[in-house]
Amino acid sequence: MEQESEGVELEEEEKVCILYNTLRTHVGCLHEVSSGWHLWRCVKSGILPFLRGAALFFHHLNGVPTPPDLHGTGEWEALCAYLCLPSNLLQLYNNHHEILDPLLQGWCSHPGIQQFSPEILIRFPRESNKLIDLPEDYSELINQASSFTCPKSGGDKSRAPTLCLVCGMMLCSQSYCCQTELEGEDVGACTAHTFACGAGVGIFLRVRESQVLFLAGKTKGCFYAPPYLDDYGETDQGLRRGNPLHLCRERYRKIQKLWRQHSITEEIGHAQEANQTLVGIDWQHL
Repeated sequence: MEQESEGVELEEEEKVCILYNTLRTHVGCLHEVSSGWHLWRCVKSGILPFLRGAALFFHHLNGVPTPPDLHGTGEWEALCAYLCLPSNLLQLYNNHHEILDPLLQGWCSHPGIQQFSPEILIRFPRESNKLIDLPEDYSELINQASSFTCPKSGGDKSRAPTLCLVCGMMLCSQSYCCQTELEGEDVGACTAHTFACGAGVGIFLRVRESQVLFLAGKTKGCFYAPPYLDDYGETDQGLRRGNPLHLCRERYRKIQKLWRQHSITEEIGHAQEANQTLVGIDWQHL
């Protein structure tokens, strides 16, 4: 039985090698591989990260318990069994060749193949999320805010125009005219926008105060230093000094990093621990 199992494995490796060499005739940038065993190990190690992600998604989607030996020596077999996939690569290909054939043909005929450039061939479906681009000169935001009118007061100027740094929408903040009902409670425009735009977490720039606002839920928030500095490298929160302000990309990257790492709520908690007056602010009305 042991010899028979080894013979099947060797036959599988040889077939994988033949399939790979066939692929090489269409794709000139692939390296020559003489050992089917080495190629089979490389293919398995390349597929494993995707199988792990697929298993994690399947687990949270359906709640099916994962096998106990998922990260042991038999990880490949355990993942394939958990996802109801054959552990034999050729069997997987033969069972789904109607899907894989057009996919492989598309890869082989891609213009990037002829240029030997994997960066051109491999493209992700979308770029990483990022905050909106801000102008270099703060006066551009001031002009944008000065022309913004409250959407619910018949064209009146907004007293506290606030820019969402996630989607770029300008909001009429800290005003009763734009309050809406959310879960049976009246909340301000920014709080309502966080649930529509950021799943309860929001990052805003209060334009006329030159101040960044972090919100989490309906009861937590804090103010954060803006990414605009004057020629002396200082912020001007409240625009009291009136010095020209310019975008500091380093500070803006720091804000974006907090957002990407889902650390906004944690940052609010640290700020409220350091300054207890922030706890008493009715953040839901902003």
